[in-house]
Amino acid sequence: MNRRNFLACSSSCATWMAGIAAWSPAAFRSVMRPQAEDDREVLLTEKWGRIEKIQDGVWAHVSTPFETRDYTTVCNGGIIAGDKGVLAIEAFMQPKGAKWWGEKAMELTGRWPTDVVSTHFHGDHTGGHKGYFTDKHKPNFWLTNTTKEDAEKSFSGRGMKGNEFQNVQTIDAENGTEIDLGNRKVTLKPGSGHTNSDVTIELADPAVVFCGDLFFNRMFPNYGNAIPSRLNTYAKTIAATKDTIFVPGHGPVADAAAAKIYHDFLGWVENWATESITAGQTVAEATKEFKLPTQFEEWFVWSPDNAKKAWTAWDRELKLADADMKKSK
Repeated sequence: MNRRNFLACSSSCATWMAGIAAWSPAAFRSVMRPQAEDDREVLLTEKWGRIEKIQDGVWAHVSTPFETRDYTTVCNGGIIAGDKGVLAIEAFMQPKGAKWWGEKAMELTGRWPTDVVSTHFHGDHTGGHKGYFTDKHKPNFWLTNTTKEDAEKSFSGRGMKGNEFQNVQTIDAENGTEIDLGNRKVTLKPGSGHTNSDVTIELADPAVVFCGDLFFNRMFPNYGNAIPSRLNTYAKTIAATKDTIFVPGHGPVADAAAAKIYHDFLGWVENWATESITAGQTVAEATKEFKLPTQFEEWFVWSPDNAKKAWTAWDRELKLADADMKKSK
């Protein structure tokens, strides 16, 4: 993975990755380990991640790029199989990652993915989309209009011409879209928080949610394009949900207890950012003083740039809210 391709995944994604990549591989092995109480079967481990069986017909890919510095996939992904179709979740960072995931779908289900969805426009979730398309296979590619437009704009802006999506199916921005895989229906639900193009993939039975980057488990989230109040609202929702398995965009598969820690952390970030902004501090002054509190310091990997992005996102949102309030008077 050369530097040009690394940066081409998107400026927001790349800077987040570059910051936390400074941690040692040993630290990431600790952070990325499955929860102690998990009894899910690990089917395969590659240099770039592992495949875990969630339930019959449902699998998660947990990407571990920082342990080996292999950026084939970078983000997490999923496979959901019915008796008529197979949905692959995420296009990953490189075409070889998507091709590998299509091959794994063949091995696990006997079929190449009939459908693919990306959870938002960042390049580590969309950049490898061509890997799913072959002479024999032309899956439906489910995207919101915003995801498609922003991803293709990012590709074009970085000299990745001719990288437009194929066979695009549009996700209903208001009501979401249900995909019937045969004996299993999957809901693609648009939202916002991490970006303005977020989509979650939800199963009712078993209760599984692929959250995309609305949930970073054990990692300081990427606030580069965030709407932080909406991110907090989403975290509050999943933290209150019982008996659900959450596959985050980055980090190990999680339950509601892990989601609660994430929600508490986002609340702490909000308090830190808004208090420093109200006190008149600059971003440089605030981030210089930034330190994780004890309850989070062994749980979240982070870099100073993460704190800067979080402060900037909150500052941006507060200023917009203030401007809207002034207009309404």
